[in-house]
Amino acid sequence: MSQVQQVIKEARMAPWLQGCIACFYFALIAGLALFPGGTLIERLRWLDSGICAQLATHSFYPGGERLPLCARNTGIYLGFLLTLITFYATGRGRAQQLPSWQIILVLACGVLALGIDGFNSLALDLGLPHLYQPNNLLRLTTGLLTGLTLASLALPIFNQLFWRQYNQQRSIGSWQELLLLFPVLVIGGIICVSQQSIALYPLALLSTAGIFSAIGSVNLIAVIAVGKRQETFTRYQELLPFFALAIIFAIIEMIFLAQAKVFLLHALGA
Repeated sequence: MSQVQQVIKEARMAPWLQGCIACFYFALIAGLALFPGGTLIERLRWLDSGICAQLATHSFYPGGERLPLCARNTGIYLGFLLTLITFYATGRGRAQQLPSWQIILVLACGVLALGIDGFNSLALDLGLPHLYQPNNLLRLTTGLLTGLTLASLALPIFNQLFWRQYNQQRSIGSWQELLLLFPVLVIGGIICVSQQSIALYPLALLSTAGIFSAIGSVNLIAVIAVGKRQETFTRYQELLPFFALAIIFAIIEMIFLAQAKVFLLHALGA
């Protein structure tokens, strides 16, 4: 049984919990109507503004509408979420072993490429000498590779803190498994680069969900530590309420960062 099927089975074992979680996420989506902005995209753009500089020239425009995140951050958080989804869909959602050091070294090259491309882009923006002409395709590609790396390394570490039973699986167990992750990222990248109007909302929502997943995962560690529940969980059903609380904190943090950016820009007269 895959881990996705296991999650569904466990959720059915507690209908009241399933209902509470569903109501929470419905309220979360409905709450977007209260955020600043006239459209959903504008509200997501405001919500994500504390995480991303959102430079117009560094962004994609599906259907002529700018995505909430710049190309690099779209790649990072989209790649992070798509990689996690792939892990759970292929039964590796509880893996507690890091990839081999050879695979980690290859993954690290993607992060290094993002760093080089980022500094090169910054040098151009500042009018300094730079290695090459940056573009949004490179920003997106290095972002996707970094998102893949973050998910591959973070998932085993988080799982070691959550689950009572030890799982000897690696998040990426072989070169073949690493290669199987790329088609999903390539498809996501192609959809983004195509800039078709139909891709606007899926990309905006998935990349923002990637931010929630990343920040929420860090919050989840703190929530579990405060509750002294490390290595005590046996089912996803037990973890869901804690994750919902971690997402609430993530929303509060994102709102705070977005509002702090507004205050800072006003203070600077921008």
